[in-house]
Amino acid sequence: MTISNPPRPRIVSVVNTFPSGSETFIERKARALMAAGFDVTVAAHQTGTSSEVGGAEPVPRLQLPHPRQPRTWATAARSLTSSQARQRARPLLREFRQGHWLVPIAAGGYDIVHFEFSGIAAQVADLLPHLRPARLAVSCRGAAEQIRPHQDPDRARQLERVFAEVDLIHCVSQDMADTVGVFGASADKIVVNRPAVDTARWSGIGRVDTGPRGTEDAPLRVLSVARLHWKKGFDDAIRAVSLAQANGVHIQYRIAGEGPEREKLAYLRHSLGLGESVELLGWQAQQQVEDLLGWADVFLLPSLSEGISNSALEAMASGVPIVSTRCGGMDEVITRADDGLLTDVGDVSALAEALATLVEPERRAALSAGGQATVRASFDLARQAEVFANAYRTLLSDNSSALPR
Repeated sequence: MTISNPPRPRIVSVVNTFPSGSETFIERKARALMAAGFDVTVAAHQTGTSSEVGGAEPVPRLQLPHPRQPRTWATAARSLTSSQARQRARPLLREFRQGHWLVPIAAGGYDIVHFEFSGIAAQVADLLPHLRPARLAVSCRGAAEQIRPHQDPDRARQLERVFAEVDLIHCVSQDMADTVGVFGASADKIVVNRPAVDTARWSGIGRVDTGPRGTEDAPLRVLSVARLHWKKGFDDAIRAVSLAQANGVHIQYRIAGEGPEREKLAYLRHSLGLGESVELLGWQAQQQVEDLLGWADVFLLPSLSEGISNSALEAMASGVPIVSTRCGGMDEVITRADDGLLTDVGDVSALAEALATLVEPERRAALSAGGQATVRASFDLARQAEVFANAYRTLLSDNSSALPR
């Protein structure tokens, strides 16, 4: 008698671009779940550049039509290769104009559809019931929940509809869980699963210089890695560097990233006379980021809004001391005196003072060791994957009232 193995649960993760060098956590999550016994597909509108995430086999990818390139009903129907797929997609095809890009997902027969960013789900909030009987999940990661609803009242209403319809609401921090509660997210649907990094992968990349820093001959080397967006607070960081230097602490500050704030930051650097002290490096590939972490004495996260910064976690895993604002869930990462230094959002003076304390090698060494220990214990990929796997298995057992917290 042959005993067949039960079918592997089928999950589709919905994103805008895949692979994406700036969102490697999507591919890492997919690979970890594949190793845990799930069939995982990533559905995306656009094909990005290489994510630089290694793996024996590529993560399966589902090409989605672009939302701004509508096709005819007949064209969409012809793209479905079986009568079963056409039957599953028929309700969605009736509302084709708004949700044509959901057709391949509805036709796929997935067990779980996970929108990895709430903004994607919000665009089709009214169409989510057509994806049943799949169980539905959404991730809440930052600006889409903390900033966009204040700019666009329609987005707030869309999020309310999304949270009412989905079965699982993944929040990257307890702070984010509190945020989405304002939009009606039910506590029994929320799973807080904080970001994670491959701690073994980053270990040893950073180094702690044993000499004092902050002099003209040996400036304190400060690094930030993020998109040049206003929410990242880089104007505050540049002003903090200027203030620290006015107080006698010499700093070499490098910002790795590209974005709409470049012109503003370049002007601010010039106006403060920091042309030789602040470098705007543009976008950097992963190997270049590794080299920069090996160069840095301090990693600076001056953000106004975050979920939890993956770049900050990578810096901590590398052994680079971190200075961060209390943005989003960062005070859930830095909970002890030797994890890193926290300042209030927008407090330029406090940022300058925090940097000044790190001219002493003993203090940098303490933060290096403390940060590494914290990330290894609480922010490793294996822990994150286990929480997702348990949450998905619970969804599929139809026992959504017992989701892991």
